[in-house]
Amino acid sequence: MTASATRYGSDAIVDLMIEAEIEHVAFNPGASFRGIHDSLVHTEGAPQVALCMHEAVSVAAAQGYAKAAGKPMAVLLHDVVGLQNASMAIYNAWCDRVPMLLIGGTGPKSKARRRPWIDWIHTATVQAEQVRNYVKWDDEPHDMASVPESFARAYTTTCAEPAGPVYLCYDVDLQEDPLPEDYVAEPLSGYAMPAPPAATPHDLDELAAALRGAERPAIIAGYATGVDALADALGAPVIDKGLRFALPTAHPLNASGVKGVLEEADVVLALDVDELRGPLGVSPACKLLNVSLGHLRLRGWAHDYSPLQPAAMHVTASAESVVAGLVNRLEVGGRRSEVVGRIAESREQWRSAAAGAEADGCVPLERLVYELGRVLEGERFVLANGTNERIEHRLWSLTEPRQYLGWHAGGGLGYGVGATIGAALANGRDTISVSVQADGDLLYLPSGLWTAAQLSLPTLFVVHNNRQYGNTVEHARKIATARGRSADKRYDGAGLGEPAVGLPQLAQSFGVWASGPAADPESLVKALEEAVNVARSGRPALVDVLTPGF
Repeated sequence: MTASATRYGSDAIVDLMIEAEIEHVAFNPGASFRGIHDSLVHTEGAPQVALCMHEAVSVAAAQGYAKAAGKPMAVLLHDVVGLQNASMAIYNAWCDRVPMLLIGGTGPKSKARRRPWIDWIHTATVQAEQVRNYVKWDDEPHDMASVPESFARAYTTTCAEPAGPVYLCYDVDLQEDPLPEDYVAEPLSGYAMPAPPAATPHDLDELAAALRGAERPAIIAGYATGVDALADALGAPVIDKGLRFALPTAHPLNASGVKGVLEEADVVLALDVDELRGPLGVSPACKLLNVSLGHLRLRGWAHDYSPLQPAAMHVTASAESVVAGLVNRLEVGGRRSEVVGRIAESREQWRSAAAGAEADGCVPLERLVYELGRVLEGERFVLANGTNERIEHRLWSLTEPRQYLGWHAGGGLGYGVGATIGAALANGRDTISVSVQADGDLLYLPSGLWTAAQLSLPTLFVVHNNRQYGNTVEHARKIATARGRSADKRYDGAGLGEPAVGLPQLAQSFGVWASGPAADPESLVKALEEAVNVARSGRPALVDVLTPGF
């Protein structure tokens, strides 16, 4: 059959993706974007397709990709029901400040062109109402003449700091009708990327003076990277909140997890930290210098902005610009030996305790992380998804930018597998993307394993399997104790052990190499070594590890 020379609206939309250098697009198929789907698979140089079995996996993949690659990928979302499925994951991405292009379909808006039933129940006015409170911007262009400018605004908006997802919706007819004869493919190159907010010289002078005069300065790093030079200049300990990769985990001033550091500080520099009440307490005695973009993304729907913290200064600027400006204003001084010594002592205690941790019939989580770190030594890897306790930061030597990619941020389950897929798409075939994966999170969206297998991604999923929703079990114990009741029923409605899920068999059914459950350190190390060999060969691997419950 001879291909038609006619070009369609969806062809022009895919051309814009190519010009924006979108390399990957994830989706679960849907009729409302069948035009774009057709254009993707028939256009040379189009983004590579990552087929997913659930929209939340698609969005999580884009979230992991953005943090690994530092740029957005695209997600296609079927109208109404697909967008509803994706909404939890979109909220995660919003809270995590990651760029991504969410592209949906709708309609036909023309009622005369709708099929009975299905086109009616999947048309909304407007689709974006479902997610408008947790995307930076949305648009539904009326005609093809409006598409290029709309796409350019979406792309520059999603990437501009503070980053966040954007949603574009294209009517079925807009996608499937031939391009108008007068359509002009307006180039994206004419639209400049907005520069990040930067501190004024006066702000930087004030911050530098306050830090220079401090006796015990400290730094809290949130959405910040490359903080090591500033830490060296101040001789100040750094508490890394784990949102991005602030500084190498073995840096002598990385005090993450070290007790008492912030309580002793007289001046604290917070580098784009949304939540300060946790690390600082309700009434901190220190002088707080707050550098933040958080107030630029306020929404009235969810309180993801956390409490407003009193501060001596609040500078609206990107953390990177302030770090660079302060390093230029501060002389490199000697490190405070007492703080450095305490950090080194804490790190050695953590490693010693983890190396010797044992439990009957299972592997303590800190021992699991310790042994995994040993097996990964010498490998090129990225931790795409880690433990909530961030044990990896205390036990491993993470040295490279983007080697640690944070977590889901919004508290929505089912993130780990998708994020690891996205990281692997960004990192290429010479890097193992690792997920230290909770069993409850895995079971929420296990079908993501199929996508990892289908794409032959070098991924390693290590499941710390306590066969329960541990957070719920702990809450049940606390509330029962507070009410003077027995905690024996804390597993009711939260236990996953009766019957226990065969996670290796589940993974194998999706085409993933799998082993376990490992119930002791010796079998764990053997399984991990085999799994790393599999991942190194370019295939996904999963190791199921029994860990203690509460």
